[in-house]
Amino acid sequence: MAQDNSFSLNNVQLFKNLSDDEIKIVSKELKERNFSANVKVFEEKSTGDELYIIKKGKVEITLTRDESVLVLAELEEYSFFGEMAVLTEKERSATVITLEPCSFLIFKRSRLLSLIDSHPKIAANIFKTLAEVLSDRIGKTNDNLETYFLINKAIVDNEQFRRLYIMSKSSKEK
Repeated sequence: MAQDNSFSLNNVQLFKNLSDDEIKIVSKELKERNFSANVKVFEEKSTGDELYIIKKGKVEITLTRDESVLVLAELEEYSFFGEMAVLTEKERSATVITLEPCSFLIFKRSRLLSLIDSHPKIAANIFKTLAEVLSDRIGKTNDNLETYFLINKAIVDNEQFRRLYIMSKSSKEK
């Protein structure tokens, strides 16, 4: 894989516990892929086995429920997404769309798993970092859920909001 001089895998959080020599070993496992702007990289509920490292560009991560789209995050250079696909074989949990032209370094599940046999220390450090990142993301999700819960509770507990909701609902039904 040819490396762009302005981009360094040393700056990717996923590889923070790796030495320069270990990063060189991992870099051989990555494949580069480019996408235009406004392209779905993958869709919620699709299957996949790839983790994407953003070498260039910006993406938006969303959930769709009925006709509502919830933007979970915007990620830029050096960020990564799709980590659940390299850990499990479950469906994708969100949709990722490019907001501008993007270049990704792709780490396939099979390549990561092969590191367990060939370079167990490297694999262990990557899995440790993945666990830390997922833990942080779960913590942020919990904080957001608490905020939404408290806002919802405040609205439900407020008599004026309840009346407005009932009035708006009954006018829609007519």
